[in-house]
Amino acid sequence: MSNCPLCGNTASKTFPIYYFLKEKRFNGRKCKSCGFVFIAPRPTDEDLQLMYSDEYFLYDGADCGAHSSTDYETAAIRGSVKFPAILGAIKKFKPAGKFFEVGCGMGYFLNYAKDSGYETSGIEYAALGADACRSKFGLDVKQSSFESLSVTPEAFDVIFMGDVLEHLVDPLSMLRKAHAMLKLTGIVAVEVPSTFNAIVGRVAVSGMKLLGKQRKMPMPPYHVNEFTPATFRAILFKAGYSQVKIIQRVKAPSTITLRGSAFDKTVKKLLQYPNYTITKTFGIFGDRMLGIGVKQ
Repeated sequence: MSNCPLCGNTASKTFPIYYFLKEKRFNGRKCKSCGFVFIAPRPTDEDLQLMYSDEYFLYDGADCGAHSSTDYETAAIRGSVKFPAILGAIKKFKPAGKFFEVGCGMGYFLNYAKDSGYETSGIEYAALGADACRSKFGLDVKQSSFESLSVTPEAFDVIFMGDVLEHLVDPLSMLRKAHAMLKLTGIVAVEVPSTFNAIVGRVAVSGMKLLGKQRKMPMPPYHVNEFTPATFRAILFKAGYSQVKIIQRVKAPSTITLRGSAFDKTVKKLLQYPNYTITKTFGIFGDRMLGIGVKQ
């Protein structure tokens, strides 16, 4: 059994989701100590190479790649509507300086940061993505995993991870690595999905627990970590950051990805309307979170 990636505790209980990848099963677990949700076993290097092949960028179905009805690049372009909100929150802490993105995909957000005045660079695990960053935007992007990247101490003012931390096998050590790479008073900004914090996720988990069932997720095990506001805040604090701020956001009902049966899609769509209003009004039950922490 895998230890909890947040607190290291060995005791966990079943969380009612699971994945398959080439006949290998990955089970949802919830730490009995801190409540962190993760999958076990953790993916190997071979699993990761299989998951993040060129197909991840080129596939146009909701069960692979961008997890939407389009290919990765189209989804990235459509997702650019959120760039001003994300970078706006970052600018309140660091309006300028050296900006490093971990997992920059095809470069759309990193290029937006560059156009906004930051001195940018980054890394991308997949060759196709790194090549696109360089050829499409002329960005300073290296093909590498963050795990294998050499640490340059106190080199950056901002390190951004957008839809990355949920994919990392050892998220705590990677946040600590980012901490070492930041200048004093530099910030880490981390954008993650929070599927099971949203109303539809909460309803689905409660229903599966009540029925004593587990749900097979219709995609490879991309998300090896699942965050709530409490565990997101906890992992940032444990990694050494202070002044941690968690901003909950929500997708508009017209933009959500629908999977599963007709019943599943209908329920998700209907619940997204009140969820959208509640999150916009009270800042809770978000299906997306932006976490910002300061190095001091």
